[in-house]
Amino acid sequence: MNWAIRLSLFYAAIFAVAGVLMPWWPAWLSARGLSSDEIGIVLAAGFWIKPLTSPIGTRWADHLGLRRRPMVLLLAGTTVAYGLFHFADGFWMFLGFTILAQAIYAPVLPLGDNLTMTAAAQKNLDYGRMRLWGSVSFIAAVYGAGWLLEGGEPDVIHWLVVGGLALTTLVAMLVPDIRFPQPESRRSGTLRLLAHPVYRLFLLAVGLNAAAHAILYGFGTLDWQAKGLSDVQIGLLWAEGVIAEIILFACARRIIARIGPMSLIIVGCAAGILRWTALGFVDGFVALAILQVLHGLTFGATHLGAMHFIQRAAPPELSASAQGLFAAFGMGIFMGLGALLAGWLYGDFGGDAYFAMAVLSVGATVTALVLNRRFDGAFLRF
Repeated sequence: MNWAIRLSLFYAAIFAVAGVLMPWWPAWLSARGLSSDEIGIVLAAGFWIKPLTSPIGTRWADHLGLRRRPMVLLLAGTTVAYGLFHFADGFWMFLGFTILAQAIYAPVLPLGDNLTMTAAAQKNLDYGRMRLWGSVSFIAAVYGAGWLLEGGEPDVIHWLVVGGLALTTLVAMLVPDIRFPQPESRRSGTLRLLAHPVYRLFLLAVGLNAAAHAILYGFGTLDWQAKGLSDVQIGLLWAEGVIAEIILFACARRIIARIGPMSLIIVGCAAGILRWTALGFVDGFVALAILQVLHGLTFGATHLGAMHFIQRAAPPELSASAQGLFAAFGMGIFMGLGALLAGWLYGDFGGDAYFAMAVLSVGATVTALVLNRRFDGAFLRF
């Protein structure tokens, strides 16, 4: 089995689990007796633990010079941790098991992305065409789990997650066992990267761009319901955003070859200015459907550009740490802060809160432009 197929299977497996967890896990927690406030705390705790443990796990992988073995061990531990939810009784046990499970799981996807980008460089593979299978499986899992849940027992969600994680662990055993150079310096790779002004600019640009999605991710469905859209129309809008990602990822190699990673990051951040400003004005389904295509840029282009930036900027011996910091800051801390800001803004201003997200995109775009001037396209020097 060639490397592209094995890595595509990994993305399909891990995002199928996400397709069950993201929309349906809160419903299972509710069925187990947690109140809405308790569910919010449990989900937030799982969200905030990731920025703490992702850099630790990826630094460990850098020091080992390995990727596959840490991924398999972390996924096996995550499977066991989610299995423990079967015995959870009461808020504090659910909270504790959530922190444990998410702490173990946090480094897995950064390590997988790091491995895939390295494999793509060594074997001339297309990262986008491998990653798109994660988006495809995510959609399938969302609808498949919903179909199983309809008229069924809520516990099917828990066992789908545990079974999906067990399957992902097995699939991770098939990914290429690439060996990486071990860092010569004893100084933490995480601290070395954070001390570099170019990498800090990168984290700020992608972090602000991620935070700008907070209203959409947290309150998009509620806002569309308030604008009179049906559940079917809302489901189509969410699916359309993921399909836009898939189309971009399918064309990734040609796009990267033509314009490079920095241009993709700039385009993705700048598209957010248009997207969030327009969402503050429009309310019809057709207009929203047109705007939802921009998800392929605001998320897809920025993510694709970030993956290739890390590959070009981070020395191989620090590449896992670089991915861990991207996950911790770009998709963790900034998203958490954005979620807190979104809750306050949407509560006070409703759909007008999108204008604040446009301001964040302006900041992301300006930062990306400065980064483009500072980054010379070579490995960062320490």
